[in-house]
Amino acid sequence: MNITKHCQLCDHQIIDFKTGTLCGLTQRKPEFINKCVKAKLDSKLTSQIESTNIEYQSVLKTKTLVYINFVVFLVIGLAVILAGYFLAQYLLQFRVIAAAPFIISAVGLMTVLSIATGPLNQFRNDLKLAKSKKEDVDNVLKIYNIKYDIDLKYGRKYHGIQDVEVDLNIKR
Repeated sequence: MNITKHCQLCDHQIIDFKTGTLCGLTQRKPEFINKCVKAKLDSKLTSQIESTNIEYQSVLKTKTLVYINFVVFLVIGLAVILAGYFLAQYLLQFRVIAAAPFIISAVGLMTVLSIATGPLNQFRNDLKLAKSKKEDVDNVLKIYNIKYDIDLKYGRKYHGIQDVEVDLNIKR
């Protein structure tokens, strides 16, 4: 594990854009093996736990909507492709070869199916990132024998910003 993950939760952390993460006590890069004995896990710890859990739960809340979007646009895309195919079959009865059925099928394939898969891919990437951040925080807390219970209550959404009430109980 990257030891700077510990520092991201510590109140002593100093971020220098030239050298990276520094310890506020030693003014040097962190140098410890498993855990830092001088780590001060207070205010940054609380805000980091809250933000990672809010981000993770917010991504999970969109799961149903994303899968519904995928199924609906997948069905629409397949219907458009089939419509192009059946139009081509109909026109072949009259010995006519037209570009319209191929264009219709291409629109169904490239446009509608991309509308179906785009949000699904975005959801999977966001979930992977949020889960990774949450696991990083949880793994560091496990090293320091810190456990927490968190309860998130979602309120109204104002101008695209979700109101979240957080009840965090940290057990040391």
